[in-house]
Amino acid sequence: CWVCSIKGKTPYSIIKNYVSPSLASKFLEKFNLKRKEDSQQEDEIHVTFPGEFKLLTEIKNSKDPDIKASLRYLKKRGVTEDLMYRHKIGIIKKNHFNRRIVFPSFDSDLNLNFFVTRTIDKNTFIKYKNCKANKVEIIFDEYKLDWNKELVLVEGVFDLVKCPENATCLLGSSLSLNSYLFRKIVKNSTPVVLALDSDMKYKNYQIAENLASFGVSVKIMKLGNFKDVGEMAPEIVRQKCKEAPIYSRQDKLHHMIGTMIRSGSLF
Repeated sequence: CWVCSIKGKTPYSIIKNYVSPSLASKFLEKFNLKRKEDSQQEDEIHVTFPGEFKLLTEIKNSKDPDIKASLRYLKKRGVTEDLMYRHKIGIIKKNHFNRRIVFPSFDSDLNLNFFVTRTIDKNTFIKYKNCKANKVEIIFDEYKLDWNKELVLVEGVFDLVKCPENATCLLGSSLSLNSYLFRKIVKNSTPVVLALDSDMKYKNYQIAENLASFGVSVKIMKLGNFKDVGEMAPEIVRQKCKEAPIYSRQDKLHHMIGTMIRSGSLF
């Protein structure tokens, strides 16, 4: 799930996290299902591309219709050739990865630690396909980050490509206190600018509160009329980062009161 980060082929994790662990165990017993070993086994996954990965900026004058369509799709979303090069955007010509844009990620040792793929076709049911690595234990494009400078946090890869140099994406709208990214920010007291989608205001405040409780300086970007950072031009993102106000607990309180008034739950 993009919002709560729960994943799996059965409702086991949902029952465990939102109902009770005992009922989750009974669910497994009733349907004779076996649970995978907890995160330790997942953390050991060695990330590799499922086929030959090609950078789009290195493909010149191709007549391949899929490559042409990929370039048109990126152009339509405001991704220039320079941004394609900076974020190593490419393709994998193999089976169900055809006609998908690929965004690779590398750790601090320049090892591939994750990749995200996005279909270029409107009617494809599964828009995004990620690798099987545990995203809680990785930082997207960690090798680029300077922990002594302000760090911009956004939701997805199309938001990330519009951001200034020192930025990473959450691969969702949550930031677990147990995640590698959260621990790294707290350890370095890295100042943060939060820029989640406009429909995730509560998540913004929740993450801000968690970081602030560890003494991290947090700002929350005001998106204005934009739904997300991916809709903006890079220069607008930079300007909004500069203008972002510092988070305070009163901000969260005002948001909660405003939400309750609009929903009528105060009356």
